[in-house]
Amino acid sequence: MRSKSIAWRLALAFAMVCALVLSAIGVFLYRSLASELAFRDDMALLGRLEQVRALLADSDSLDALQARPRLYQNMLGNRDSLLLVRRADGSSVIAINPRQRELPALNALPREQMPQRRDVLTWQASDGAELALLSGQAQGPNGERLTVIAGKVLSEREQMLGSYRLRLYLSVGLGALLAFALGLLLLRRGLQPLRQLSEAVRSIDLRSLDRRLPVEGTPTELREPVHALNAMLARLDDSVQRLSQFSADLAHEIRTPLHTLLASNGQALNHPRSTAEYQEVLASNMEEFERLKRMAENLMFLARAEQAERALNLQTLSLQNVGDELCDYFEPLADDRGLQLQNHMHGELLADQQLLQRALGNLLANAVRHADPGTLISLQRRDAPGMCWLQVHNHGPIIPPEHLGKLFDRFYRVDPSRAEPGDSGGLGLAIVQSIMQLHGGEVRVRSDAAGTLFELGFGTRR
Repeated sequence: MRSKSIAWRLALAFAMVCALVLSAIGVFLYRSLASELAFRDDMALLGRLEQVRALLADSDSLDALQARPRLYQNMLGNRDSLLLVRRADGSSVIAINPRQRELPALNALPREQMPQRRDVLTWQASDGAELALLSGQAQGPNGERLTVIAGKVLSEREQMLGSYRLRLYLSVGLGALLAFALGLLLLRRGLQPLRQLSEAVRSIDLRSLDRRLPVEGTPTELREPVHALNAMLARLDDSVQRLSQFSADLAHEIRTPLHTLLASNGQALNHPRSTAEYQEVLASNMEEFERLKRMAENLMFLARAEQAERALNLQTLSLQNVGDELCDYFEPLADDRGLQLQNHMHGELLADQQLLQRALGNLLANAVRHADPGTLISLQRRDAPGMCWLQVHNHGPIIPPEHLGKLFDRFYRVDPSRAEPGDSGGLGLAIVQSIMQLHGGEVRVRSDAAGTLFELGFGTRR
């Protein structure tokens, strides 16, 4: 809808601003013109009073002045001006008042006083006309005391100002309309790159997430949003790729136990077996079911962790006790492999006890599974500025550098052929990473001739 269009709103705002600016300029010019016209009329009256005073003083006689009334009418030049010269007894010497308007009583300026603009009186006649009047004393040729009244009807000024106001209203209206039309045209041209950007975004779907929005030729104001959109597309592409890979890995992981179950059950049904053999088949099936159950539980945990649905139960934990409990739990498995467990963790840490035990337990299970027989697996603590690092170190095969960055991916195994029935289905290290993300920490790994070292980093400034 047009009412929701940015271009229409901005064009309307631009038109309103132009109308306000034009109105302000028009008011200023109108007031300037009115002031200038008032100044011109007032100065004309002041000059007329002085001229009449000089004319009266230089004349031969008042009778000679009375004999030439048309001369004074021509001198005034129009029917909107009036001139009265009166004797002390009130009789008229000169009486030019075309519409015979009644005039108010005026205080005449002394003859020796120079008239000023403040002496001009504005008066409204009975017919509604507005007049500017000025009165002053004068002296006749024979020393007579006279009173001069000069006046001007202001209708011409009002007509001129009225015509100017009308032109001003039309100019402001037409200017606003023109500003709106030009603003709308310019805005539509200016928003063309945005429409092109919208077309480019519309053309990207799930099968073309590898495409990116063009940056070249994009206006400066839109480059930051374009970069943000491209970064979002990159994240979406990476997430979709990982989801696709996850789906493929999940299908592969589930297919193996399902194939095993189908094969064993098929053989058991095709050939008569003894009770002991059936029990052996069921026991084998239970191992596969346990594997599927662990996989489902791990996937459920990862899903909840990624959605931040699991609330942390933070508490101050004794790392010595946590390490001792884990070593006691894994000691039978370590003895079977000829391994020795040592706990050197100390101090306290603010963390979720169950999640910390699960993360360290997954690292210990991984270390016990891959450590060389007769070697030592140690739990240690290392403090750094603002961080507390919990370390699990074991001696075993060196992990190639190209695998280190993928160890925490789901279902990733350095050597798939070494998968064992009791493993986590390739989800153990992914769970460790999710636990550390919930704690706002990080996990890293290093593998060289000195052994393989996993580190869990917890921030100590909370």
